Amino acid sequence: MIKFNLHKEFKSKGKITSFHLQGEFEERKIIAIYGKSGVGKSTLLRMLAGLTNPNKGTITIGDDVWFDSDKKQNIKVNKRSIGFLFQDYSLFPNMTVLQNIWYGAELGKDEELISRIVDIMDIKDLLDRKPIGLSGGQQQRVALARAIARKPRLLLLDEPLSALDAEMRIKLQEEILAIHKLIKTTIVFVSHHLPEVFMLADEVLLVEGGKVTQKGSPSDIFFPSNEKKVNLFGEFISIENIGDEKVLKIMVNREIVGVKIRCATSTKVD
Repeated sequence: MIKFNLHKEFKSKGKITSFHLQGEFEERKIIAIYGKSGVGKSTLLRMLAGLTNPNKGTITIGDDVWFDSDKKQNIKVNKRSIGFLFQDYSLFPNMTVLQNIWYGAELGKDEELISRIVDIMDIKDLLDRKPIGLSGGQQQRVALARAIARKPRLLLLDEPLSALDAEMRIKLQEEILAIHKLIKTTIVFVSHHLPEVFMLADEVLLVEGGKVTQKGSPSDIFFPSNEKKVNLFGEFISIENIGDEKVLKIMVNREIVGVKIRCATSTKVD
């Protein structure tokens, strides 16, 4: 289990913002941290990574203690087995795509794993290029490949797909699921995009007002029990005209569903 009980205060313009975030989740699952802006989602991610120090509290991952304010224990970022993907990707501009990925691998270089990651992320043709020559979606895939190349125990993603269009976002979601199946790491991602949460997450931690207020599957959190059988939450992919019908393709719970809509016709009478 990964457990955290963290208190953090920020002071800005004379106003104090206080977060008290407590929760736990199983390893090797995909966990979504969901909530409105400013409630503490990214702060929680940064404290798990060691990039932001809590005022007090604890972080444990299995039998390992990463942070304990009472015992004055705080494992440095580079000693925590983490991969972290920022919204701005943070690729090294002077390195090629392959060099960026190898840098992420550090001492744990696994050529077979990196070859499989490159295939899954569909970036084989980009390996000799530098970030300036890549599109936003390509940079995103390279940054994700670099984050997972070291086989982290904990992969942290801060709204990783928010800047992408719907088609690219769905492609990246599928690639994240494929990567998770390959390396079986724990993935924790911040999101405010419900279709993304339903596509990726095994479990959701709902954050409100600086606290974790609910925990459960996406359906348990977002649909009352008496509505589960009649509600589906999906992401629109495409629409096709087939005769007098329209077929909508929607991603629902990690599967593509086709919905047929028959168009009504009318005859004009003079």
